[in-house]
Amino acid sequence: MQRPLFRFKQFAMTDARCGMRIGTDAVLLGAWTAAGKDVRHIADIGAGCGIIALMLAQRAADARITAVECDPGACSDARTNIASSPWSHRISVAECRFEEYKPAERLDLIVSNPPFFTEQLHSPDKTRAIARHAGELSFAALASRAEELLTPDGRIAVVLPAGDDDDTILTAALNRLHPARHCHVADRTGRPPKRSLWEFSLEEYACTHSTLVIRDDSGNFSPDYIKLGQPYHINL
Repeated sequence: MQRPLFRFKQFAMTDARCGMRIGTDAVLLGAWTAAGKDVRHIADIGAGCGIIALMLAQRAADARITAVECDPGACSDARTNIASSPWSHRISVAECRFEEYKPAERLDLIVSNPPFFTEQLHSPDKTRAIARHAGELSFAALASRAEELLTPDGRIAVVLPAGDDDDTILTAALNRLHPARHCHVADRTGRPPKRSLWEFSLEEYACTHSTLVIRDDSGNFSPDYIKLGQPYHINL
């Protein structure tokens, strides 16, 4: 049975051949990441079906975006989704591993929803396992190439488990990256944060901290989540 299209306000997309399905983490990161007029060159690393690249293209009107992905099925979905979008002339797909990616110009922004899982047990579905496990792509791998890939005022934006915050900060520091923005994300009011949205820079700034709750006690979307997702979600 064919999977239905995911419809957003300005684009629609499929994840039928992608090991990692469209989920909350990617949508949160795509909506939260800062992408103003000064952001001209963006790379979405581990782009999957291209959801984050498309979200950033909607908001960063002058940016050229490369969706970097090594899985052939995900690349196929990304190319389909990009071709049917209003921004096909500004988004390209680089079918390669991150360590093989060599952009022609330095980047103003690297964005990535890297795999969360580092345990030894892997999914029997090889494509899904590659998409979900940090052995293929990690924050440490991203951070290690920051100076090589970014402009002097460039940034890296990622979504990672909140429980890994100490390790994330240490990994960033070891690679001369400084936290610029940080948002703890909780699924419901009163619950501990599950995710951390991070933005790191090569330059040192005073880091701004915030908290986002997705749903309130009644299970309704919170005003902050509605404000964040409204440019994209049809039903917000």
